[in-house]
Amino acid sequence: MTLYYEGSDGTIIDFMGGDLAAQNVETLAANSWKYASISGINGGRIKKFHKDAQEAELLVTVLSDNKDDFDATMYQMHRTFERDIRRMTPGKLWWNGFYKEVYAIDNDYEDFEELFESVQKTITFVSIYPYWIKSLSYMFFPEMDTDELTGYDYPHDYMFDYGISNYSKVVPNDCIETANFRIKFFGPYTNPYVIIGENTYKINTALVAGESAVIDSRTKKIEKISIIGKHTNIFNLRDREHYIFTEIAEGNNLVVRPKSLAVEITIYDERGEPDWI
Repeated sequence: MTLYYEGSDGTIIDFMGGDLAAQNVETLAANSWKYASISGINGGRIKKFHKDAQEAELLVTVLSDNKDDFDATMYQMHRTFERDIRRMTPGKLWWNGFYKEVYAIDNDYEDFEELFESVQKTITFVSIYPYWIKSLSYMFFPEMDTDELTGYDYPHDYMFDYGISNYSKVVPNDCIETANFRIKFFGPYTNPYVIIGENTYKINTALVAGESAVIDSRTKKIEKISIIGKHTNIFNLRDREHYIFTEIAEGNNLVVRPKSLAVEITIYDERGEPDWI
């Protein structure tokens, strides 16, 4: 399996390689729901379920060949974990392609062996949004010759390479129930929109070549990204006839958009447990 921490600056702490070996990975997959209930004549009922912040402990063995390697490993972990806390920016704990946003809030040590350059380290992670997440991206290109695509800035890694797109496609949502999403429109286009299932996602703005606009249902943000990467809040330019943060329905969703519009749709598979080993 893969298990590593990705710091907010991109630093990787691999718990399954090098000088580190995780001992009790199953503790990270613990999953619990809280509930609110109301009393009634027949004993009451559950009103809703929700998740609070969750903590999990990971026992890691640190074993190095020499003191320099040991010191460097310990320093990198401390620096990476503490930097994210000071920046108030969570890192990502990755497990077999799923990640959970976490902070490493506590580090305890035992069984330090100076002669063998080893120690047992217990790391306590806290997650404010305790879901394991996998993002699945689908790219729809405009229907035009390749030579006409100059000036577009597209991402490169997608589940499918659609080549020349048709007017409509089907995007599957294999998540449990509805799913959060991120929709990214690429310029040039005026008033970009896409219909996914039964809902329309539209922004009343003009995009020039090299610009893009993003709708994110998790953060409830709508932003325009300039050619130089500047983000501008354009929440007030959303189409008000349809709720723009409507989550993507489970199952196969028909996607309809203008032929000349490039759009990327990312679905977030969010669950209480990641895929197991």
